[in-house]
Amino acid sequence: MSPKKPKGNAGRKVKGKGKKVKTKVPEAVEKPEHPDDIFPLVLTSVTQELFGCVGDEDVTGDSPYKVLLKDDILRDIRNRAAVSDFSPVKKSVQDYPEDELLLVYDRDFTYGQGFYLVLTPEAKDRLLNPPKPPTPVESVIEIPKTPEPKPWVSLGSELEIEEEAVKDAREKVRFKFSRVRRKFGAALCFSDRSTADVKDGHLECASYPDSRFSIKQIQRDMGMQAVPQLHSSSTQTLWKHQKNMCTQYEPEHLPSEETEQLIQSENMNNFLDLVTPRVMHALQQETIMNVFRDDWKDQAGDNDESDWSVKATEGLMLYQTFTDHKHIKDKKISCINWHPAIYGVVAVSTIESTEKEPRKSVTPSHILFYSFADPCTPQLLLESPDDILVFEFSPSDPNIIAGGCVNGQLVLWDISAYVTHLLGIQPGGRKGSVNTKAFDLFDTKENETPVVRHSAVSALENRYKAPITDVHWVPQTFEVTKAGVPMENKYNMSVQIVTCSPDSYVLFWDIRVATLLTQPVTAKKQKVDQTSPYSAPETFKHLDRTWTPLFRVSLPKIEATGDYAPLKLSFEDYTCNSKKGKHTADENGDEASKVIPNYSELRIPSAKSLTALKDVNTKLYIGTEDGEIVYTDWKMEKDDSGQPQSAKPVHCLNVHHWLVNTVQRSPFFRDIILSTGGWNFAIWKEGVMDTPIFQSAYSEQLYTVGCWSLSRPAVFFVGRDDGAIELWNLLEKTNEPTQILAHIINAQIRCIKPWNASSKQHFLAVCDDLGMIHVFEIPRAFYVPIKNESVSVRKYFELEQNCRKSLMTKEETWAKHMGENEPKTKVEPEKSVKVPEESEEEKVYGDFMNMEENILKKMGLLTEADQE
Repeated sequence: MSPKKPKGNAGRKVKGKGKKVKTKVPEAVEKPEHPDDIFPLVLTSVTQELFGCVGDEDVTGDSPYKVLLKDDILRDIRNRAAVSDFSPVKKSVQDYPEDELLLVYDRDFTYGQGFYLVLTPEAKDRLLNPPKPPTPVESVIEIPKTPEPKPWVSLGSELEIEEEAVKDAREKVRFKFSRVRRKFGAALCFSDRSTADVKDGHLECASYPDSRFSIKQIQRDMGMQAVPQLHSSSTQTLWKHQKNMCTQYEPEHLPSEETEQLIQSENMNNFLDLVTPRVMHALQQETIMNVFRDDWKDQAGDNDESDWSVKATEGLMLYQTFTDHKHIKDKKISCINWHPAIYGVVAVSTIESTEKEPRKSVTPSHILFYSFADPCTPQLLLESPDDILVFEFSPSDPNIIAGGCVNGQLVLWDISAYVTHLLGIQPGGRKGSVNTKAFDLFDTKENETPVVRHSAVSALENRYKAPITDVHWVPQTFEVTKAGVPMENKYNMSVQIVTCSPDSYVLFWDIRVATLLTQPVTAKKQKVDQTSPYSAPETFKHLDRTWTPLFRVSLPKIEATGDYAPLKLSFEDYTCNSKKGKHTADENGDEASKVIPNYSELRIPSAKSLTALKDVNTKLYIGTEDGEIVYTDWKMEKDDSGQPQSAKPVHCLNVHHWLVNTVQRSPFFRDIILSTGGWNFAIWKEGVMDTPIFQSAYSEQLYTVGCWSLSRPAVFFVGRDDGAIELWNLLEKTNEPTQILAHIINAQIRCIKPWNASSKQHFLAVCDDLGMIHVFEIPRAFYVPIKNESVSVRKYFELEQNCRKSLMTKEETWAKHMGENEPKTKVEPEKSVKVPEESEEEKVYGDFMNMEENILKKMGLLTEADQE
């Protein structure tokens, strides 16, 4: 007879004489590893019948245990040798200390096989006699007993109670009432009567102040358990009781002699000559004169500085206009800056207009200097290899200027030889301060505008691939090493520059000499003396066309691939309190008389000789072309291999719909930043990056530029694309601008720049797309600060910060309550995004770069590595 087919082995196939069974194991499932004291086995049907452990017959899932004799297992191993299913555990069976082994049927393939053999007596005992679960102990409810009173221990409180108790300190007054003996027990008879019938029938006891008992209580000692805490508070509401008032005027009568003197005086005659035409015109035309004219304003009456409601009764007054049809024709102004040291001198840079055809010849671009003395003609021209998009004066030496080109190169100029010309002084008035041939080459060119060539331009192979959009000088209080570590500045001069570009990099540059020059100083001086009038100054000759960045900061995106495209940046100016590295007269008596060394004589010191500054804020606010505000750290950090790399940005918020055109710190608060872009502006507080502390409503017009006031902490200006300027005062209005100066320019405003000429004269320079520079005089109400304005603005920023935090907390609480993971994003109004004009500029720029590359190839100046 054929052996019985086990019920639990439906999918098994018998093969060969030994009837070895291959069990069809279920699909691959991750099985736990078996313990060390068991061994999984595969038993064939022959072995199962031989030892009486046929699956689902002799052993089942409810009774999986089978006890096997040790001698039987060893005998099977000797008889069947390697064919025996117990041969893998031969050594373990021989070493087993007892005579009986436990075999367990693994129906669920817990350890990957159908059976497993228990190899230790402890495991056998654990499986056969599992520990019983602990029996629950019935909880006995104990009835709390009434606590017994403890004996009272005196701590002296009864003495205090006795002292506070009221005790009689004087003898009581005694009164005795009695009646006549004969009236005891007499009958009583009650009746009505009038008080007037009997004398003394009505006796009134009226109260009155008795002077004998008017005792003033000065202090009283009494016991009390608790008193309410006194708290005083106030509000901003000032209630003023309105009352009717009237004012009556009476003319002042002067003596006849004084009257005659006033009539015959020159001032009176001038006044009558001035007002007579206006009065006669009004009489002839039979018109009504304005009797409500503000005479107080005409008399230059002062406003109360403590009044917050002071408003400008007039807008910006046009003071000067600059234009030049030769150099600015068909161009638009890209940047404007006031000269830091010379009155009335303003410098502007121009770029090609998109409406103009691409230029066919390589013509140099210029930065133009204008002066109040001659508004029609530029006083100085700074020549550049390409259009300058942005430039900045050095804070240490206003004669040094750094500018960023459209082709991605950084340029330096030195105008120290032309300061006398800008001041309007004759060249012979100073010793060798000006090269006279530069202004009078020939008799026919006596009035030609001087042209200054650039002193240095960065290397072409290390330039940006996009235009440089922002340039800043590193403050003279510190400098940065190649590893991005802020160090002390021994020279106390601004010697480094920071630039950014949509090329996704922020670069740091150093203008000092990296190595010692081999050329002797005498030969250098001789070469300077032989300089031609229009040759470039040799201040930065060591950098010309070999200038490379000190280090670069990359801006990878936080939650996505790619990099941010920065347009504007701002970092905090470091105020150095230490005197280390500064040339002061107290340390060296000769330092005060020394002249600031030439930039060509400065050397980059070794980082080992400098002291690291730990309190420098190395964070940057960056505005991108996608309307994002990125907060990152320019200090380099080391990766796993020890190489320095840029840190990942800390925060990124998208609050503007389009290009960010302004990221500027307040001149009064180091942690307050203004950003404009798209159709709104925002005010940020450093350290609060979840949201701006103030964000304006969306405007119908595009905001093109913004800037802080230089004299009032609460005032700033915002330019629009329709030629209007908004004047904002945070202490007066926050929902709308205090004043809108509409259509002061007939084109889009490109840039604005304030300037404090004096304590009583403040200007605002405004540039447009038509190449016009308009200088407006700011009204007094917008440059004279009110009393404690800085403190009030700081309190306002703190209040806005607290309101934002409270609002975000409520939104998170509401989101959790509604079961959302994140608060609902604010639905912002859709805006019709205009096509940026930069697209046409990119086309012009591409044609120019192709033409430049062809010229360099023909001249043999472009290598194969540069072409790659």
